[in-house]
Amino acid sequence: MYDTLDFTLDHGVATIRLNRPDRLNAINRQMIADLTGLCQRLDDESGLRAVVLTGNGRAFCAGADITVLDTIESAADALDFIAAIQRMTNAIEALKVPVIAAINGVAYGGGCEIALACDLRLMTPESSIGVPEIKIGLLPGAGGTQRLARMLPPAIAKELIYLGDPISAEVAAAHGLINRVIAETELRAEAAGMADRLAALPPLGLRAAKQLANGAALYGLQDGIAAERQAVAGLFVTEDGHEGLRAFLEKRAPRFTGR
Repeated sequence: MYDTLDFTLDHGVATIRLNRPDRLNAINRQMIADLTGLCQRLDDESGLRAVVLTGNGRAFCAGADITVLDTIESAADALDFIAAIQRMTNAIEALKVPVIAAINGVAYGGGCEIALACDLRLMTPESSIGVPEIKIGLLPGAGGTQRLARMLPPAIAKELIYLGDPISAEVAAAHGLINRVIAETELRAEAAGMADRLAALPPLGLRAAKQLANGAALYGLQDGIAAERQAVAGLFVTEDGHEGLRAFLEKRAPRFTGR
């Protein structure tokens, strides 16, 4: 169905695999269109509960395909390309359900920015992540300068952006950029297991949690607390809210339906 992606949807969990392994899953115009379109489609999928995003082959994503960048001849062309790749990462971030990046191999440039647009990130010990664009006279253009600066201490974010050197999974974990380091042989199973756990939780609660957590980086504390108040009050009167309380009192597993 997609030229540059493999995609499955099973029991509420969507698995997206970037699929240009011969190019280390480098981002071309077709991948931008495919991934943006798929995210928009998934946002309309009522039964969706979680997404896993990973790469086929030996890399997560090596960044934008240099052969594509080399065809850009004007500032207007560059602006169109950057706008398109930003729409792609924004579409990933805007998905209403949690998105897990299972980072196998390198996640450089646009690949790093795809991972940053996800909610949770797992890496293998052999993986590395970074934004090397400065080394070819450019800068991250898919949200990297902004998301790194929000996720990392300022000095660390600036070091990554200014020098362009990637960091290991161990260093990324130490700075809180990723959730954990997982052996390569266990990465996909770990991501799938985490997605299954998310899929079993109340969908309305998770959606509200994502909105509130993402909003915390953008709005003032009191505005965030006000949004939290409204969200939690709304959850109290949902069927899932009642079910969760009843299940706790009855000492049984809850059965959430998303209503």
